[in-house]
Amino acid sequence: MGPENGAWLARHVICDRRDRHARAFAAFAQKSVEAWKNRHYDVHVNGEAALLAALAPFQPRVLFDVGANIGEWSEVATKALPAAMIHAFEITPATAQRLRASVAPFGERIAIHEFGLGDHAGEITVYVSPRDDTANSTLRDAVEVSADAGTTPAIEEVPSRIVTGDAFLREHRIPHIDLLKIDVEGAEFSVLHGFEEAFARGAIDLVQFEYGEINLKTRDFLEDYYKFFTERGFVVGKLYPEGVMFKDYTLADEDFLGPNYIACRAARTDLIAALGFPRLPGRG
Repeated sequence: MGPENGAWLARHVICDRRDRHARAFAAFAQKSVEAWKNRHYDVHVNGEAALLAALAPFQPRVLFDVGANIGEWSEVATKALPAAMIHAFEITPATAQRLRASVAPFGERIAIHEFGLGDHAGEITVYVSPRDDTANSTLRDAVEVSADAGTTPAIEEVPSRIVTGDAFLREHRIPHIDLLKIDVEGAEFSVLHGFEEAFARGAIDLVQFEYGEINLKTRDFLEDYYKFFTERGFVVGKLYPEGVMFKDYTLADEDFLGPNYIACRAARTDLIAALGFPRLPGRG
């Protein structure tokens, strides 16, 4: 191995962990990797808003925002897709009230549902972070990961309820979902399994879901998402500002950096072409 080899160069730069320059360079390199892998949660720059804009020519009609928090994503979706109706679900009662107030200017285009979606119907406990309401979850471990709960006051327990997505679709007579966005802090598979009937009849075209450090606690790995979606006729890819990099799963993808992945029904080749990551320079 010579100087032209990246690993050789890295070892010679980081040769003394006591050296402040080496430590600073290592920290910069780590941040560079995170930037390259799009570990970013701002919807306006991480590809979420760009994806919604790319969907505009398809005129989607029904979007679900499951885990809507105070409605940032719903607001962006409403502006990008003027023909769309957004169903926003927020399971934490106090946050749902903030959601209702923040999206009030959009009127009936955003329907607020003050409960969650899951794989069954019934009462459920929500674990609430006193410091960060985006970390609220039906899984205590997930809140501890998201909110660094070891340095915060005790996690609160709040009662709420969930219904299945399939039951909600039947009740509201919704035959099709153009985009199902899920951000539920570790409970994604519960939400997905609640839509088994919808998946079976091809009633969902796109799913956006989160994957990251929480999955170390839930033991739901990226490979599990790939398996779930490929068995139901979807292709999967990570969301970047430039588009979605649809690809087969490899073990190297299991980096827990997240944040967002997109699953698209394989039959929707038009969507795959429109949303897919552009060909990189020099690639065949």
